[in-house]
Amino acid sequence: MVEGRGAGEVGLPLTRTQEVVASSRLLVAMRWAAGGGVAVGAWAAQRTLLPGLDAGGLYALGALIVAANALFWAWQRRLRAAGGGRSEYQRMTHAQLGFDWVAMVVVIHLTGGVESPLVFLFVLHIVVASSVFERWPALGYTVSAVGLVAALVAAEAMGIVAHRHVAGLLPEDANGRPAYAAMILATLAAVSVVTWAVTSSVAARVRRREDQLATLVAGVQAINSTLELREVLERLVRATVEAMGVQGASIGLLDTTGTQVELAASHGLSEAYLNKGPVLVSQSPAHQQALIDGTPAIIQTEEERARLQYPAAAEAENIRSMVFVPLRGKGQPLGVVRAYSSREKAFGPEEVRFLEAIAGQGAVAIENAMAYQALRRLDEQKSKFTRTVTHELRAPVTGAQTLVSLIIDGYAGPLEPKQAGFLERLRRRLETLQQLIDDLMSLASGRTGLGVEELGRVGVAEVLEKVVGQLEAQAEGKHQTLALERGEGAEALAVEATVQGLARIFTNLVGNAVKYTPDGGRVIVRVERVGQQVAVRVSDTGIGIPAQAQARLFTEFFRAPNAMAVETGTGLGLVIVKELVERFRGRVVVESREGAGSTFTVFLPILGN
Repeated sequence: MVEGRGAGEVGLPLTRTQEVVASSRLLVAMRWAAGGGVAVGAWAAQRTLLPGLDAGGLYALGALIVAANALFWAWQRRLRAAGGGRSEYQRMTHAQLGFDWVAMVVVIHLTGGVESPLVFLFVLHIVVASSVFERWPALGYTVSAVGLVAALVAAEAMGIVAHRHVAGLLPEDANGRPAYAAMILATLAAVSVVTWAVTSSVAARVRRREDQLATLVAGVQAINSTLELREVLERLVRATVEAMGVQGASIGLLDTTGTQVELAASHGLSEAYLNKGPVLVSQSPAHQQALIDGTPAIIQTEEERARLQYPAAAEAENIRSMVFVPLRGKGQPLGVVRAYSSREKAFGPEEVRFLEAIAGQGAVAIENAMAYQALRRLDEQKSKFTRTVTHELRAPVTGAQTLVSLIIDGYAGPLEPKQAGFLERLRRRLETLQQLIDDLMSLASGRTGLGVEELGRVGVAEVLEKVVGQLEAQAEGKHQTLALERGEGAEALAVEATVQGLARIFTNLVGNAVKYTPDGGRVIVRVERVGQQVAVRVSDTGIGIPAQAQARLFTEFFRAPNAMAVETGTGLGLVIVKELVERFRGRVVVESREGAGSTFTVFLPILGN
């Protein structure tokens, strides 16, 4: 268990609940057999070995056990239907064991009291109680079992309860013989206590291991649910503390020189201990063993604490035991996982193996996070380079466009038709190049965060009106129908975004719809509320998108084959759309069939008042 906490507070609550539920169901199942077993056993004993046995009382008790179990079974079904929790099932289990204890005393009374060999069947009940409950509640059941039997023996000896001697069990009636009763009770007490101690110890170890495994599974799931290195490290140390039940844990990663271990994450340790100073591999034999030899280093005695670089800091932190386990990467050690305990000799072979398992899973997650971090840095560098290059290209391309336009317009003198044709083709190529530069600039700015506006409240319908208005002339030139439809309450719908970003999204989508829809076609833009989201649908009757091309639609520089045959483009517009939509915490969905048009739907969370 975690130091300073009670048993059962650590690990997944679901594990404990499942254990109690399973135990409760097992008791019900066993009681069906017990009720029938009492009756059948009484009948068989009376007709074979013990003809003097009064079986009537045992038949009645068997029927009572079955009837009571029917009530427990109904209680259990009601709990299952209502989704009862651990506490409800625990109450039911206590009620079942209480009934079983009373029923067992009655069985002993009906079969001879102190003479009954069934006295020692209480040991089986103690095994059940020690397996179901924690150590001290189970001891309570053990003491109560011995106490109930002792009370029955005393009551029969004093005549408070009539003693039932069963002829054939013993040569003579043992009731009222103190020495015999004391021997039976002492034997029962000794066997019961030993049974409780052994069973509860084994059960506690099993529960502790289940808690560790459950917490390890949850920790590994949490670790692998992110690629952010800091989150991976923090979740790993937290999982280590919870799974091992230790005072604290920390992760140290080797620096680039391999000579110093830098603190990367910690849990359960004070700032004073964490700031004790730099950890140098050359001055810490414990770290040398873990990092160079690749074997766990265990520090649990005064002599072993001399292997630490800062033994006084460990003493001030009340750390009595610690273990260092290497984080092994694919090619070289990444660092160490360190676990700390305030107990002497807290780490045995099992704890070390368990920490090695945590470190093994953690090393994989750390390497994945480091690789992701490196890729992200490369992507940022690429985006910064792209932004720089495109920024430098923008001025000369703009200048070239201006000069070409002036020449075509006749400012440099009249042009021959062939010259004008060449220059017109050059102007179109420069426009395509300008569009590519603009798209690259937009993409790079979004990825690097440079020149990006802060998010704010933006009305969706207002932005759509402007976008549709800007593209109306282009649609009219192709004799298309371009319309904006508003669902109920659409005017009030707002999202957290930027005006420029939202305009860029819808300009790309509506512009593509107009561009790839033949003359006389339709482009319908509809904005409406869908649950807690704004849905903007851009539908057209254009050329559509081939099925095999849809998977790569949001890939940089990709263009569908049928689109390339119709219009020029950069292959970056939809990439920009997707990244902007995701920046605004939304998603974009496409439905299309080649030759039958396309519908792009943007979903964005509604911003409240």
